Amino acid sequence: MPASADGDPLSEDWDEEEEDEDGEVLTPRTRTVLRLALEELPGQAWQEVVGLGDASLPRGAGGLFGSLPPVTLRQDSRWWRQMARAFDDLAAGLTSETDVEPRSTGEEMALRLGIARAAELTRNRPRFVREAAGDLPEDSRDFDWTACSGFLFQDHDVLMLFDDSLDGIEDADSDVNQALGMVNLAPLDWFTPFAPEQARADDRGFRHP
Repeated sequence: MPASADGDPLSEDWDEEEEDEDGEVLTPRTRTVLRLALEELPGQAWQEVVGLGDASLPRGAGGLFGSLPPVTLRQDSRWWRQMARAFDDLAAGLTSETDVEPRSTGEEMALRLGIARAAELTRNRPRFVREAAGDLPEDSRDFDWTACSGFLFQDHDVLMLFDDSLDGIEDADSDVNQALGMVNLAPLDWFTPFAPEQARADDRGFRHP
């Protein structure tokens, strides 16, 4: 299917086969704007954590957590705190020169929302973007958020959780889940690392107690 025109990382029209043929996808300017986006999101996430407490979210709720798949809406404060920390972990990773690599389903979704926020910045706040990245070398691949989505993720399985017709696909025992080889789609598994060597330090704590 063709990639979406605005590079929305939550679009169903991603081109999973797109490859980086013309140069680096995560260019310096792209990386800077993505970092800025990911630095904005943790603050919003923690505000929502405080506001929610142990409450669940109604379907159709707004805000950052309201944009997560419906299967996540009936979670408790511990889950919301872990989701907020996923944004923090990704933002911290982008301050280094290493590639951004989501290590769990929660981090995958956090990164997708980060790319969506970065696309909003380049579309709606061009002056802010110029001031933040204007001194960096320009590249023909700058701000190609659709290409970033194809480059930074191994698959797009988590997006299936937005499809009401696939209700129950997060169940590891379901036929579809097993047939497609999906892992860690159930909310309680969102913060389990994809591989043991990808586990983050247990003692890193949380931004807020």
